[in-house]
Amino acid sequence: MPNPPRLSDLSGSQEADTGTLRSRGRRFTELLSIARRHRLVPFRRLDFSHDPATADLRRSQAEHLRRALEEAGGGFVKMGQLLSTRDDLLPEEWTEGLAHLQRNVTAAPADQVLALLEQELGAPVDQVFASFDPVPVAAASIAQVHRARLPDGTAVAVKVQRPGIDAAVRRDVDIALRVVRFMARWSTEARQVGVQDVAAQYADDLVRQVDFVSELRNLTALRAAQARSARPDEVRFPDPYPDLSGRRVLVMEFLEGDTLSAIRAERADRDLDGPMRAILRAFLRQVVFDGLYHADLHPGNVLVLPDGRPALIDFGSVGRLDPTLRDTVQDLLVAYLQDDTSRIADAVLRMAPVRDAHDEPDFRRDIARFVADELGPGARIGVETVDDAVEVFGRYRLKAPPDFVAAARALAIFEGTLRTLAPSFDLLEESRGLAREQITDQLRPGKLRDLAAKELIGVVSAARRLPRRVDRIGEAIETGKFTVNIRLFADRRDRELVSGMIRRILLVLLGAGAGILAIVYLALPARPDAAISTAVAGALLGGAAVVLLGWAAIDSWRARRRR
Repeated sequence: MPNPPRLSDLSGSQEADTGTLRSRGRRFTELLSIARRHRLVPFRRLDFSHDPATADLRRSQAEHLRRALEEAGGGFVKMGQLLSTRDDLLPEEWTEGLAHLQRNVTAAPADQVLALLEQELGAPVDQVFASFDPVPVAAASIAQVHRARLPDGTAVAVKVQRPGIDAAVRRDVDIALRVVRFMARWSTEARQVGVQDVAAQYADDLVRQVDFVSELRNLTALRAAQARSARPDEVRFPDPYPDLSGRRVLVMEFLEGDTLSAIRAERADRDLDGPMRAILRAFLRQVVFDGLYHADLHPGNVLVLPDGRPALIDFGSVGRLDPTLRDTVQDLLVAYLQDDTSRIADAVLRMAPVRDAHDEPDFRRDIARFVADELGPGARIGVETVDDAVEVFGRYRLKAPPDFVAAARALAIFEGTLRTLAPSFDLLEESRGLAREQITDQLRPGKLRDLAAKELIGVVSAARRLPRRVDRIGEAIETGKFTVNIRLFADRRDRELVSGMIRRILLVLLGAGAGILAIVYLALPARPDAAISTAVAGALLGGAAVVLLGWAAIDSWRARRRR
């Protein structure tokens, strides 16, 4: 399968294609007209603050932006939908306004959809499907889903890209990034929320989502991981049909059920604790043990089947954790279950080592305080919890692993759904109980045997490399090429001590020199033809000597107090 397109692919062919540049120019003019019509320019007037006094202004601006995005269409609707889930970055008025973009949009013309299908399938639609409903069951900004039946009678969902959406998304993403850079230049609030980084992240994700080969790969991987779990039937994933799927068409099993969005809209009195618990169990297993998880658990992507089981759909956005980070997350989870803040700090420090060893005790205290305040009994996790954790990292100039933060944020977004649909559901307490189950499952004899075999293979591989490394070290010693690198003054306090000593020595030398010159000038006889008298020069140098020596004395006193 080809690799999914990335945002970096946009620059090459587009910049060279005159027709594309002309199309982008026309589109930019159209978008600027839409923005003006909805009073979104100048951008510096947009309010991204959290000031209660301007809440009505933000609510009005969000409504104008929603209408503008719907009118713009293309990739802008999808970007607005993605931003509607970012309560951690945007004020509540903005996310609530953009949330209305989650609803269905106008379907693409049926003749265009059928033409695209025949092009992707390489055959007429009626030869591939026994029946095909041209009216979609759901339509979104990127694709729409049609119900069909295979010749054997199996009901399938046919997810078809909107005709021309691939080129439109790429063009719109390029324009959106330019607009965001302009906004960041003129809007202080936009810079404070990191609008450029957010837009770049979502643009990359959006470009990937217009390649259904990537989505098929994600679905297949998640299904395989679920099949390996202790409860493979607890959460349903649709069966894919790779032979009928391609870059612009994805065919999968049709699952009957209600989305959480529909349940919320109907305000139906349904007990959702069971489905929510199953999804949470699956998510924790995906993150902690599989390293591959569904990263977009918003209400429209979760179905509740007639038998009460949950099912996941839409696999365009999937997160991954590498084996090293996954091992660290497992240690972190075990330490959390045992309320061992010291081991929690150890795991965190493996993810992001502190730069200064003297900061480590303070960092450990802050981690212990964070666990007690944000993850203790009665606490509720949310996007603000993730932000507080990132703030602790930033306090010590550490960068939290982006993949870990993304997984935590996905869990926090799911918790937002829980608050609405199952307010009595305690995510933290349920997570602790489910995590114990997962760890107990991993300690079964069969799993331990597999783990021991994997570790033994690693040890054998390292043992094979050891003689060669010892031989290279011995050869380097024999030939005199063995060297050892030592970083002097690696510790910040050592650097401050040495620089302070040098500064005080220089001040004393300069002060002493000025004092000696002052004495010399005061001892010289006066010269009538001199521009400045020797007495004045001596007094000035004497004053300079007093200032420099006094500065050195105060600096030395402050250094002793700091120690």
